[in-house]
Amino acid sequence: MSKENKVLVVGSVALDDIETPFESRKDSLGGSAVYFSYACSLFSKASMVGVVGEDFPPEHISSLNERGIDTQGIKKEKGKTFLWHGRYDFDFNVAHTLKTELNVFADFNPRLLPYQQEINYLFLANIDPVIQLKVAKEMKNPGIIATDTMNYWIESKR
Repeated sequence: MSKENKVLVVGSVALDDIETPFESRKDSLGGSAVYFSYACSLFSKASMVGVVGEDFPPEHISSLNERGIDTQGIKKEKGKTFLWHGRYDFDFNVAHTLKTELNVFADFNPRLLPYQQEINYLFLANIDPVIQLKVAKEMKNPGIIATDTMNYWIESKR
């Protein structure tokens, strides 16, 4: 795989339970790495690194692959997938976190494949900031590194 025009995305792959004033959904495909990879796939190639549990529906991996997203770095572990349960009121710019269950994500230790270490662009999606730094140091020669976080890490790992 060529490293040109490719973004390595490392972070959360989740099952989201979402409530809105109009509808509720359970086990929706979610996670910062997923959303970023989907957006990235509109303009470039993305290669994902993440962890899921035994409960993760295979059709979610198929959906990512259909977008041209490389999912070789997504590992399935024994246990449950990271779960975020949130509610949106009429202002969809504000999310209310009702529950966060890290599950297999609690022990996430990204292992980059050799070709992934060569990719020039790195997006460190929602993961523990200590792990973000570890992954950044594993890259051979990143041109651009961008990071993301969420209230969970801001409050617990400032």
